[in-house]
Amino acid sequence: MGHRVVLIIIGLLCWFDEQTEGGPWVFTADEKKSSIDLEVVIDLGLVKESDSESSRIKGSLIAELKPDKDPETIRITHVDLQPTKSNLQLNYSFGPFGLLGRAKISMKSINILLAPEDAGEATELDDDGRFTQVGNIPAMSGLVNYDVNVTILKNKGEIDLGDPEQVSDGAGVEPFDVEGQLVWNRDVPVLQFDFDIEQEVTSEEFEGATVLVLVKGTFIASGEILEIKRPELLIVPEDGGGISLSWESGEYILESSSEPAFINPEIIELDKGQTEYVAKPSLDHPQRFFRLRTR
Repeated sequence: MGHRVVLIIIGLLCWFDEQTEGGPWVFTADEKKSSIDLEVVIDLGLVKESDSESSRIKGSLIAELKPDKDPETIRITHVDLQPTKSNLQLNYSFGPFGLLGRAKISMKSINILLAPEDAGEATELDDDGRFTQVGNIPAMSGLVNYDVNVTILKNKGEIDLGDPEQVSDGAGVEPFDVEGQLVWNRDVPVLQFDFDIEQEVTSEEFEGATVLVLVKGTFIASGEILEIKRPELLIVPEDGGGISLSWESGEYILESSSEPAFINPEIIELDKGQTEYVAKPSLDHPQRFFRLRTR
């Protein structure tokens, strides 16, 4: 738990909250224990073939644990994972002895991503630290080089999975569940979870064929609390009974309230680059509380 600083200056109160309860934690993958299996299925209608390759995982994620000590809930908000292999090679042979054709696919700089707006809701931890976070919508980025030479499709080129102009907006991205467990090694949280992601790649380049990407993996990592520099308010009394609030330049929100809980705070509009605000006493607000927070 952090602490609160309350200043009373000529009828105005300025409140700055430095509590850190429920702060974010960053978990960096243990590359020796984390792994991924990537399978790509090419369906030509009459025939279907698949190939896969495995790799270790590198990268990190951010999770909110509430409260920080003996957490009761967890929410994974950011994911950025990559295979340690920079180039994944897949080969296909269609029909007996490849009579219907062959294909090669190489995948480079593959990233598995999860943004906060696409992450599922916070979920409770049971007594053993197990949890299931549902409704996560992933994204994938990376370059796919392909050379397809079969009876119904002959094409060669490159697709950028992160480019919406190359990958159709209708690409089927299925929400996935995170089933994991959070345990503690003394004061260090250890997070482990399995994931199973399915994404259909629909592109004009693959017209006449269905390409399905299946990603399964296990993530194991130790965490550390993510230190976020909190804004500091400089408070100076003004002539006439007001106070001047100032702060270093940054992306902040200044709020005012008639009570310290900020149940219904008033947002004070700030101009871009503004670093000062003067609050004047008012009979309608015999006492006011202010707080500055990051966006």
